[in-house]
Order: sequence, then structure tokens, then C-alpha cells
Amino acid sequence: MSILRVENLVCGYVPRKPIIKNISFSVADGEFVGIVGPNGSGKTTLLRTIIGLIKIQNGTIMVGNHKVENLDRRELARRVAFVPQLMEPVDGFTVEELVLLGRTPYLERFSFESEDDREAAQWAIDELKIGNLKDRPISELSGGEFQRAAIARALAQEPRVLMLDEPTSHLDIRYQMKICKLLKKLRKHRSIIATFHDLNLASRFCSKLILMKRGELVAEGPPEKVVTPENIWKAYRVKVTVRSNPSTKKFRYVMLP
Repeated sequence: MSILRVENLVCGYVPRKPIIKNISFSVADGEFVGIVGPNGSGKTTLLRTIIGLIKIQNGTIMVGNHKVENLDRRELARRVAFVPQLMEPVDGFTVEELVLLGRTPYLERFSFESEDDREAAQWAIDELKIGNLKDRPISELSGGEFQRAAIARALAQEPRVLMLDEPTSHLDIRYQMKICKLLKKLRKHRSIIATFHDLNLASRFCSKLILMKRGELVAEGPPEKVVTPENIWKAYRVKVTVRSNPSTKKFRYVMLP
């Protein structure tokens, strides 16, 4: 079952100068989809359009049975949550208070969090395994700890689709692996869409990849079908050889001189 469908999408920041050019793809319920491609390929623009921050110039984005443009901000936020690449810690908030902000789409104006909201926030904290951090000021967290708190905030929205822009950027290898393992686990309850620069990381954890270049779709499908020397050359203009790990059957790429 498709939880998200993008059909012939054209969009951008300036009319008649689209960044995304006639892209179509779908995301099934429970898929972990990685969007990859060189800098300037439109990965972030695509995510921002799906959550309604950029106007669609042509085409359609469907979340379930609803067009994105027909959903108000609160309804869309209940279905799709977004963790941006650059999310700065704000002084004065604890981890628990940050996660509770994810319940905003469910609150009436001038109302306070209910017991259900607090239970949803606690569930998200437990899922991300940050219970030991809930009373810590977010300004005191490490990069990896803050990233987990930011994902917990988005998870508290109880979305059908969780989208993340470069969730592993600025993290060391240990935290990159931790975040990807958490995302893979979270897809049991919802679909995950994340942008990546690291093809090896995306190939290892994602069930499906979307490879882009200059706002166009180069390839789509399982990692072993997308990460090929031919497709990498089309997107990056870099020659690679692709090999698989015999024990894990996961693919990796090796650049050639």
C-alpha cells in the first residue's frame, strides 16, 4: 500500500525556474527510502515541497488519499513529520519539553498538553532510548544526543511518514550507525524518507533508493539496482566499482583512480 505518491512533480523557489523537474515515485507503508544524489540535485527541495513549504508548480503529491495542498498545516503535520538538517538547540528547553513540542498539531489554541500528549511524548522518548536525557537542557547535548531528541520530537507527532534531511550529517561514524539503526527499527510503524550523501550508508540501511541529479530522477529501486557503476556515473560523473559483502549481502562502492 502506498502511503505517499509523487506524480510528475515540478517545483522550485522561482516561478518558471523549477528545481524539481517532472519526478514521480511512491513510498509504500513501512519502507525506508533514501534519497541520494550530488549537491544541488534537489533533495532538500523535494522534502520541503512534500511538507508544504514550497508551492507545487505542476503535478501531484498524495499523502494517503489526500492531496498535500488540500490539507491544512495541522492535518498535514499529523500525517508527515520533518526533521531538518540544521536544527539548532534552543536555550531554556529540556529534552522532554522539546519532544512535547511534537504534540503541537493536536493542541487547540491556548490549551495545554493532555495526559495523552504526555504519554505520546514518553513513548517517543522510550523509542529513541533517551529517557536518561529527558531532564537535560538540550543546549548541553552532544550532536548525536540532540539528533535523537529531534527525531523523538518528530515521532511524537505520530506521523505516517517521517522525513529527515541528512540525519547523519555532522555525526561521527558511531552515531551515524546508531541513527540509521534506529530509523530502520522505526519503519516498523511508519514509512521513513531520508536524504543521504553517503551512498554506502544509504545502501546498507534503506530498502529503496531514489537517485537524483539536477532535479531529475536517475534511478529508483532497491539499492542493488540503483547503486551501479552506470548510475553513479550518470549522477556524479565518477567511475566506481561496486562490490557486495559476502556475509551481509549489502552493497558498497569503491572509487577507482
